[in-house]
Amino acid sequence: MNKFSKKIYKLLSSKGMSLFVILFFIFESAWIAISATFPQAFDEDFHFGIIKVYSHHWSPFLSSQPVGANAFGAVARDPSYLYQYIMSFPYRIIANFTSDQLIQVISLRFINIALMVAALMLSYKLLRRTGTSKILTNIILLLFILIPIVPQLSAQINYDNLLIPIIVWSFLLSFNLIDQIKSHKPTFKTSISFLIVGLIATLVKYVYLPIFLAIVIFLTALILVEYKKNLPKFLKTLFESFKVESNYIKIALLGLFILFIGMFIQRDFINLIEYHNVAPNCSQVLSVNQCSAYGPWEFNYINHNILLSAKSHGQNPINGPIYYTGEWLYWMWYRLFFAVNGPISVFKNYPPLPLPSAAALGIFSFSVILFIRYFKNIFQKHIYLILLFSSCLFYILVLYLQGFATYRYTKILENMNGRYLLPVMIPLVAVFIEGYVLALKKYHKIKVILAIIVLLLFIEGGGFFTFIQRSDDSWDIPNKTIRQLNNGARHVTSPIIINGNKYYWTKPWFFN
Repeated sequence: MNKFSKKIYKLLSSKGMSLFVILFFIFESAWIAISATFPQAFDEDFHFGIIKVYSHHWSPFLSSQPVGANAFGAVARDPSYLYQYIMSFPYRIIANFTSDQLIQVISLRFINIALMVAALMLSYKLLRRTGTSKILTNIILLLFILIPIVPQLSAQINYDNLLIPIIVWSFLLSFNLIDQIKSHKPTFKTSISFLIVGLIATLVKYVYLPIFLAIVIFLTALILVEYKKNLPKFLKTLFESFKVESNYIKIALLGLFILFIGMFIQRDFINLIEYHNVAPNCSQVLSVNQCSAYGPWEFNYINHNILLSAKSHGQNPINGPIYYTGEWLYWMWYRLFFAVNGPISVFKNYPPLPLPSAAALGIFSFSVILFIRYFKNIFQKHIYLILLFSSCLFYILVLYLQGFATYRYTKILENMNGRYLLPVMIPLVAVFIEGYVLALKKYHKIKVILAIIVLLLFIEGGGFFTFIQRSDDSWDIPNKTIRQLNNGARHVTSPIIINGNKYYWTKPWFFN
C-alpha cells in the first residue's frame, strides 16, 4: 500500500470520518425537514393525525374508536401505535407554546432525525461487533445515508424512524445473549432487556414480529445445543443472576416487562383472539362507512370490488408470482432512490438519479454473487452473521408474501416501498460485506480504489441531492426564503450532477 492509499485508508477509518457521517446526515435531513411542505409522502399526515388523537388521552389503551379518528382507520385496534403515543407527549409540550402547525411539524421532524442519529450510532456498534473493520463501517454508514430515501424518511414524522434504532438495539442484545449462552453464563438482566426491547419494537410496528420470532427461535435452538439435556442448569444460572441484581434493577425491569407485555396483550393478542389477525382489516372493527373515511382502506376496497366484478365475468387479471417477483424487486430498488412529494402534488414522483442508483444495483448484484461463492466462509466467521441473515431473510419473506397477498386482493402493486427494507439493511450489509472482504483480502489498493469510486458514484446525486434536484417550488413550504434557498441549491448543483431523465415512467424493467 503506497503513501496515498495509506492516507485515504487512515482518513476513512478515523473517528473524524465517523463524526462527519453523523454531521452530514443531520445536515441533509435537517435541510429536508425545514424545506419540505407538509405532509410528505410517507404517511406523515397519518402519523401526525394519530399523534394529535393520542394527545387527548393519557393512557395508550383506547376503549373505542376516538371521535374524529375514522380518517386513520381502526385506531383503537391498530397494533402499531407506540410511536404515535410516545410522540404525543412532545407534541403536547410544543402545542402549549405554539398553535402554528408548521412549527409543530418541523419540531417533531427534528425529533425523528435524532432517532435516526441514534440508529446510526447503534449501527456502528453492530457492524463493529460482527467484525467489520472501522474503514468499512464508516463507508457502509456513509453509503447508507446517501441512499436518497434515508434522509427523506428521517426528515418526516414516521414510525420507521423509531423502529430502525430499536431493531438494531435488539440485535445487539441478542449478540450479548449468544455470548452468555455459549459461555454458560446467561443473565436475567440481558434476557429480560431483550424481551422488553422486542415488545417495544413490536408495539412500534407489528412487522417486527417476524424478526422477533426468528431471533427467539435461534436463541432457543442455541440453548438446546449448548445445554443439551441439562436445561435445569440454564434456568438455575438465570435465577442466580436474578438474585444478585439490586432491588431497583429487579423492580425496574420487571415493571417494564409487565407494562409492555400488558400493552402487547391489549392489542396484538386480543386482536388475534377476536379478529384472528394481529392487524385486522378496518372493516372487521368498524363499519364500511366509517372505514371509507380512511383513504388507503377505501382505495383497496374499491379495487377489490372491481377485481371481484372482473372475476364474476370470467376474467382473471391477476398475474402469477413470477411477474409479481420481478415487479417487487424492481420497485423496491427504484423506490430506495426516487424522489416523491406528498399529497399536495398528488404524490408527484421523479425517477432516481442514474449514478447512485446504478451503483447500488451493481453492489447488490456482486454481493449476491460473492455471498454464494463464499457462503460457508461467511457463516464460519461468526455466529452473529447467521442470526442476522436468518432473521432479516424471514422479515423480507414475510414482507414479500404480505405484498403478494395485497396484490391478489386488489390487483394493485402495493407495499413495494424501498423504505420497508431500511430496518434490516445495515444488519444484512454486515453479512454481505464479508463476501467482498474475502474476495479482496489480498488486494489492498483495489479495495481503496473501489471504495473511492463507489463513494463518488453515490455522492453524484445521492442523499439530499436527489431531493434538491428532483423537487420544485411545489415541494417547498410556502416561505420565500426557503424557496429561494432551494432554488439556489438547485441552480448550483444542476451543472455538476448527472440528472438523467426527470420524468417518472412506470414501464417495468425500464429505467430512465
